[in-house]
Amino acid sequence: MTAAAAATDRVPGYKMALTSTTTQGANTITVSGSGAIDDRGREGSITVQVAGHELTEILAEPYVYMHLPTGANTSVTHGKPWIRLDLSTLTDSYGGGSAVGGSPDPAQLLTYLRGAGAVTRVGSESVRGVASTRYHAIIDFARLEAAGPAAERGAMKRAGALLERMTGEKSLPMDVWIGDDGHLSRFSFGFPLCTATGRLREDLNVELFDYGRQPVVSPPPASLVTDVDARIKRAVAKALSQLGCG
Repeated sequence: MTAAAAATDRVPGYKMALTSTTTQGANTITVSGSGAIDDRGREGSITVQVAGHELTEILAEPYVYMHLPTGANTSVTHGKPWIRLDLSTLTDSYGGGSAVGGSPDPAQLLTYLRGAGAVTRVGSESVRGVASTRYHAIIDFARLEAAGPAAERGAMKRAGALLERMTGEKSLPMDVWIGDDGHLSRFSFGFPLCTATGRLREDLNVELFDYGRQPVVSPPPASLVTDVDARIKRAVAKALSQLGCG
């Protein structure tokens, strides 16, 4: 699986489709979206639908841009329809380069495959017409530091510690589909999350397909953008201070 993750990381780009479900008690929020990533995760765009609203994100390192939905309150953005966030604001807020909270590129999540302990072959399935083999892996948070390159071990150690604090667990189960072409075709996982309002569950399913160069979407002009780094940094700090399963 790690070889497939590395092969995916080397290709210039791919399309993706995702579904995320958040459940807390009787309440469920589902987010679905699709988009494309290019230039090995440095550029891309994704459009998601949530609660009847459509949101568009554009990745142009080192920034990610988000277009506010129609009818949204733009008073805090001075009437501008786009907000911008420096990706380093997220990584620094989550612990000085932690892999948690970084790029919106979902392939970044595959770095956690380095911590895979037990791996079981489940069987063969077709994903968007690509013959694939499905595996079930257990990602051991304690293994993340040792499994990564030397230059990344500090960040991966912090990521493992933060994931343990966020979930109240020592490991994360993940299902991974690897196509006969050697690339990842799907990955899926679910995990609990400890919040100030109680435990909730997140489930994420991502499909990657049409590997190759993808159209590049230009970021919006500066006149339509408001920087939200300071606000996000405060929000993340507050959220992290309230984490813990107790």
